[in-house]
Amino acid sequence: MRRRGNGRRWLLAAAVAAGALALLTLSPSPTALVTVVDGLGLDAPRPLAADVDREQAVVGDVEVDRYVPARPPRAGRVAGSPTPAPSRAGDRPAVVLLPGATPAGRDDGRVVDIATAFARTDRLVVVPELEVYGEDLRPTDVERIVAVAGTLAADHSQVVLAGLSFGGSLALLAAAQPSLEDRVALVATFGAYADLGGVVQAATTGRSLVEGDTYDWDPDPRAREVVREQVLDILPPPDRAEVAAALDGEQDPDQLDTELRSVYDLLTDDDPARSVDHLDASPEVLRERIAEVSPARRAGDLDLPLIALHARDDPVIPYAELRRLEHTYPHARTLDLVTFDHVGLGDEERGWWVTARDLWQTARFADAILSAR
Repeated sequence: MRRRGNGRRWLLAAAVAAGALALLTLSPSPTALVTVVDGLGLDAPRPLAADVDREQAVVGDVEVDRYVPARPPRAGRVAGSPTPAPSRAGDRPAVVLLPGATPAGRDDGRVVDIATAFARTDRLVVVPELEVYGEDLRPTDVERIVAVAGTLAADHSQVVLAGLSFGGSLALLAAAQPSLEDRVALVATFGAYADLGGVVQAATTGRSLVEGDTYDWDPDPRAREVVREQVLDILPPPDRAEVAAALDGEQDPDQLDTELRSVYDLLTDDDPARSVDHLDASPEVLRERIAEVSPARRAGDLDLPLIALHARDDPVIPYAELRRLEHTYPHARTLDLVTFDHVGLGDEERGWWVTARDLWQTARFADAILSAR
């Protein structure tokens, strides 16, 4: 989540306003709000919160970072300060935090801030090592998440799968695996997609089609390039070279066979109504990979508590994917944000009240995670 410099005063004012609302209504809880502010890197005062130890470990044969609440308090706490009660982390669902594509992976400062903020509420938070950190979406990440969650559930009865961006989509896929039946208390997604095919559609055409409705999208300038790289990388090397040559103008697209021409058309046709047909006519290896990492295609019957948060101006995952998620999971609780861009606060200042509204929405999201049982 991005920190804003000259907008800090707006965020603090908004936090105070949202905090006042929380105290008046008790929904979401003040703890959820302060957890959000802390997770945004503002170091909110939390005198009764647990200290947190971050440690590397192996869970379910997967390398992870464990954020462990340390109670009773460590030596060195200021004399006279309140003494927290013994830790209850073992009696609460562990939180499996799943970031999206981030070069720093588990060491990303935003990931560390978020994991620490939730662990300070006296919960074990675990961040597994995933291939998606390098912008590589693979079903093996789903297997890793299942292995970690299943191992943790043996000690905590249940877990919460909380995913950011692509990590949220992987969380949905993992939660649908039979081995995690009755072991997931909640899936919480922030900026996730329901169908990777829909992301390809929006990135190549600037529009999303969901149940007959059209949503315009202003993507990150790299979106089309990233989609091209990911799609080509799925193809066998000879096919990849042929399609790349056609895309670069080095080969006549009409010389491609029918399936490869469909890949070319998928990446170049600006009519979103034809995207589905192009994908359906593409090579099986491409269709299968997109299906394997698309919750709407492989986990559409998921029936457990689900909350989803999405920024309206998300430049990485189109906002229409929240609408697609609602259609796929009618029981899901969905929330949207105005001042965020993807999973962080944007740079544009829109006034403290608008920011307060978004902090309120984000606190409701955090409250769902903290109250999951």
